[in-house]
Amino acid sequence: MDTDAGHVPVMLAEALEQLKLRPGLTVVDGTAGGGGHAAEILVRIRPGGRLLLLDRDREALERLIARFGRVGDVRYFHTNLADIDQVLAAAGLDRIDGILLDLGLSSLQLSDPNRGFSFEHPGPLDMRFDRSEGLTAEEMVNRWPAERLASLFRDYGDQPFSRRIARAIVEARGQRPIRRTDELARIVAEAVPASWRRTQRIHPATQVFQSLRIFVNSELNSLNAFFDKIFRYLNPGGRVVVIAFHSGEDRIVKTRLREAASSGLARLPVAKSITATPEEVARNPRSRSARLRVAERLPTTG
Repeated sequence: MDTDAGHVPVMLAEALEQLKLRPGLTVVDGTAGGGGHAAEILVRIRPGGRLLLLDRDREALERLIARFGRVGDVRYFHTNLADIDQVLAAAGLDRIDGILLDLGLSSLQLSDPNRGFSFEHPGPLDMRFDRSEGLTAEEMVNRWPAERLASLFRDYGDQPFSRRIARAIVEARGQRPIRRTDELARIVAEAVPASWRRTQRIHPATQVFQSLRIFVNSELNSLNAFFDKIFRYLNPGGRVVVIAFHSGEDRIVKTRLREAASSGLARLPVAKSITATPEEVARNPRSRSARLRVAERLPTTG
């Protein structure tokens, strides 16, 4: 298994198997992150293949360039997976043979306190994948009304105490602005019943942070926009493989792949989602919630 600076790619073997890689293929990693999947894809499509690496995080892209170099069979794009059509146009490609999405955030982003993704690493409440874009989690937490925050935590995080948490945030920011990840985590923890908190495997702030991050980065909208486009660019036999960690993302993936199959665009080689093995979960607990789904482009008829 390839790792880089603590980054461990999730469900690597399963993703590689489902992409059906061989030398000469053109493949896209739409969420290249730490490059763990990309490194192994490259091994399998060389010689003669091409790999396009996309990421919204400019720092991640710079690490990828340093890792893989400016070589002819790898190209880099600082962009959103929703802009796959623009990427392929810029690369001079009409079709590709496969694409991988590993949704969510990388362990490198999670462990960087300056990015604000984790309350375990105190830092500013940012949470943007692309720090050249506008809205931050801090702005949402300090400006949104309680009703809107509660809806966000409920709909994007399945947080059962969303209203209590939202009210606690509004009350706390009335005293002083909430600027840091550890501050927000403390407010959330104090807002939920202690008896409930003791029964939970995860910290109650986990769902709140997840909700904020998904909204800040328009992750669900981007995913839907991606599926609006991708099947027109896949060669027959080409595969789209998606690893999702959030139930809302996985619902979108499942729905859009089934729609593609129902319309005759694709077939589903695996009917249900693939999950990480118990051995991988033991090695890398982050893989516990991962769900991998795949679709294969069918030949155009008529």
